[in-house]
Amino acid sequence: MRVRGYAPATPCWAEYAAADVAGATAFYAAMFGWEPGEVFSLDGRAVAGIRPGTPGRPSAWLGYVSVVSADDAAVTVADAGGAVLAGPSDIGPRGRTALCADAEGAVFGLWQKGSFGGAELANEPDTQCWTEVVARDESAAVSFYGKAFGWSERKGEIVEGVPYIEWLKESRTVGGLSVMDARYPLDAPAHWRVTFEVSDCARAVARCRELGGQVLTGPLEMPVGNYAILADPQGGMFAIIELSELVLETMGR
Repeated sequence: MRVRGYAPATPCWAEYAAADVAGATAFYAAMFGWEPGEVFSLDGRAVAGIRPGTPGRPSAWLGYVSVVSADDAAVTVADAGGAVLAGPSDIGPRGRTALCADAEGAVFGLWQKGSFGGAELANEPDTQCWTEVVARDESAAVSFYGKAFGWSERKGEIVEGVPYIEWLKESRTVGGLSVMDARYPLDAPAHWRVTFEVSDCARAVARCRELGGQVLTGPLEMPVGNYAILADPQGGMFAIIELSELVLETMGR
């Protein structure tokens, strides 16, 4: 689906910080059919970014939240108990950005629109469809993101007996919160996770393995669709989902 803009305080962009840009470019181009360039594109429209990572830091996906002012939002993040790791700074005419961490250390970006507002395609196969915070302390996450972006929580279940939380901004779902439990290693840090829609989960899982990646979780059959968490050859984690027919019907697709 073509996206023409993002409301403030909504996830708008995902960027991969790679130890090996050439290797990551080859993997994701083959994985999702993305066209390499200054950013990854699909059918000529931007779908994700890529840049060199920070030396000494693992390769990882970084999610961005749209804000009216990166400077003001950075102050709000700090006041909410988070940290500003870099910026705010201009990215040429494209926008103004800051790198931040929440109260538990999960890293995310702020994006103030210039000539570029974020992903131009989303919520269709081979594009980003969901962003979630993965944290250990639910109350700390709810407090931080409520103060930082005005998000509120709506509790539910992803499958029977497995709780899940949706972030709401003025009654609109903008993302999720997954609370780490015993299934996660004790040393797993809080983080943001990006999910890409695929048309066939099993085929995408097989493709990831063929390209040298790993399957960390799944595939799992859930009411919303078939889901898996993967890692690329550099260890960067991301999720994929093949949406169920019921969800697609609800979306009018």
